[in-house]
Amino acid sequence: MKVKKEIIRYLIVTPFVGAADFGIYFLLIRFLPNSVSKGISYIIANGADYLLNKYWIFKRKQKQAAAPEVGRYFILDVVLFVCNVGINQLSLYVWPHAVFLALAIASAVTALLSFIFKKWWVFKTSSA
Repeated sequence: MKVKKEIIRYLIVTPFVGAADFGIYFLLIRFLPNSVSKGISYIIANGADYLLNKYWIFKRKQKQAAAPEVGRYFILDVVLFVCNVGINQLSLYVWPHAVFLALAIASAVTALLSFIFKKWWVFKTSSA
C-alpha cells in the first residue's frame, strides 16, 4: 500500500516539475540567452524535484540533506539524462520520423527508472 501511494504521488509530482521547468524557461528566455534560461530552469526544477521526492513522495524525515543522498541524486540525474537522450536517439534510429513517439518512449522509460532508483537507492532507508 505504501508503494502505491508513492507511485500516485510520483505521478503527480513528475508532470508538475516538468511544467515548472518549462514555465520558468519560457519566462526567462525573454530576458536571458536560451542556454542560460534552460540551465536556471533545470536547476530550479531539479531542486523542487529533490525536495518533493524526499519529503512528500518518499516521506524521509531528516530535515537536512545528507551528502551521500544528494550525491546519489546527482549521479542518478546524470545517468537518467544520458539514458533519456540515448533512448530517444535509439527510437529515432528505429522510427526516423516518429519524433513524438521517441520522446514518449524516452520519457516513460526514464520516469520508470527514476522512480525505481529514487525509491530503492537515492532515498533508501534501512526498512525499505
